[in-house]
Amino acid sequence: MPYTFKDRCNILNIMEYLSTNDLGRAIAVYKFYDMSNSYNASEFSFEEAQKQTNIYKKFYFLKEAIIGFNSCYDYPLQIIYFAFDFFEKITSCEEYKKVLKDKCKKYEWKGNTFQETAFFEDIERLKQIDHNAKDFFTEFEKYINFASNRDYGIRQWANNIKHQGGFVASDILEHDKVTYVECQQDDLLTFTTEWLYPHTPSFDEIINKLVKQRDNLTQFIDWLCESIFGDTQVIDFKSKPKLFSAGKCTQDIKSSMITPKVITQ
Repeated sequence: MPYTFKDRCNILNIMEYLSTNDLGRAIAVYKFYDMSNSYNASEFSFEEAQKQTNIYKKFYFLKEAIIGFNSCYDYPLQIIYFAFDFFEKITSCEEYKKVLKDKCKKYEWKGNTFQETAFFEDIERLKQIDHNAKDFFTEFEKYINFASNRDYGIRQWANNIKHQGGFVASDILEHDKVTYVECQQDDLLTFTTEWLYPHTPSFDEIINKLVKQRDNLTQFIDWLCESIFGDTQVIDFKSKPKLFSAGKCTQDIKSSMITPKVITQ
């Protein structure tokens, strides 16, 4: 089923957050909207795949679903980065894009090695001093790490599809009667073209993993939304308590009027 985030948070919620100087949660609403769009597109591809009788169309939609569901796991870090005030300020579109590119990630290249970003150093600091933060990130990591779960993970598949290649359903190979070629010397295998396809799951295996990922994402989105926004039906234009805050955003939103602007073509 499509995830309708707009039923959970709407323009009044955003105006309320901005009126109480809660820029982080206002931005998080839009990031949730982006994630719900990605989820819904992935869900569509998954449902379409299961309707197909043509194996090539089926494989196409399954690959789209793998990439889409995997991409959903990119949004939660962005959401918590803003919702819990790990950012300092956003004063322009260019600055926002730079923050997403340079700040909102786990590792960065410093000198000759990858090191944890200030974002993740702040997370570790909060986990040590705030029990709400510790409990939150324990649950958060359980959900987000499921993308790489040993039995049901799809992250490696997604990376192979996008970058390395070598991902094809065994049903396709069997249908096309693909033949591997082996080279041997003195009964020792020296090369085989089978190595070129390190990931050859069946359609059933792909579908089984995608069912698990869809279920995890649905629960993840609901839990994350509740943890950040709580009851969004009560709109009183008063500050809402947060589970915790990194306290890095001290930006004061100056405004004499807050008005909605409808997007039109």
